[in-house]
Amino acid sequence: IWADDPTDALASTANYLSSFGWVHGQPWGVEVQIPRGFDYAVAGRENVKLPSGWAAVGVVDMAGRVIPDHGWASILLPAGALGAAFMIFPNFEVIERYNTADSYVIGVGHLSDSIAGAGPIKTLWPRNDRVLNREERIELQERLTAAEFNTKGIDGRIGPLTINAIRSYQPVSDITPDGYASLRLLNRLR
Repeated sequence: IWADDPTDALASTANYLSSFGWVHGQPWGVEVQIPRGFDYAVAGRENVKLPSGWAAVGVVDMAGRVIPDHGWASILLPAGALGAAFMIFPNFEVIERYNTADSYVIGVGHLSDSIAGAGPIKTLWPRNDRVLNREERIELQERLTAAEFNTKGIDGRIGPLTINAIRSYQPVSDITPDGYASLRLLNRLR
């Protein structure tokens, strides 16, 4: 990797991605527009459709075009309803085999797109919020459960059960039900 000729490092990386199922010609993800009135309960990896199916509910690329049917895809909201949204494909999971953080996969995918000539991510990230630390995630789970929105465990990990609890709490508090564990949400529960 530190040599003047990166051929070996690039070939090793290509072999790694290929061995875990990389689909040539399929994107890792595409930034998308979420339509007004979108049912945020359908966002998440467990709900997959072809891009044409997502287009039927108004999810299109940032230019308003239907994304080609590259394969099954889900909608990822890494910063909740207020941040960028991505339609992610199985290649997202291939990159994730190396590092499971969504931010890592988005960073690597976006860097790859940029090298290929794509522009920046168009949607601004929320600037007045931040990721919760472990103690705050535990507190969020405790407060949700105490408010009768049971997370079915207090472990400091924001998985599907906690996301479902958040989505149940949010409409009661007049918040868009995107399932996003934010500092703003924690402060509301406090």
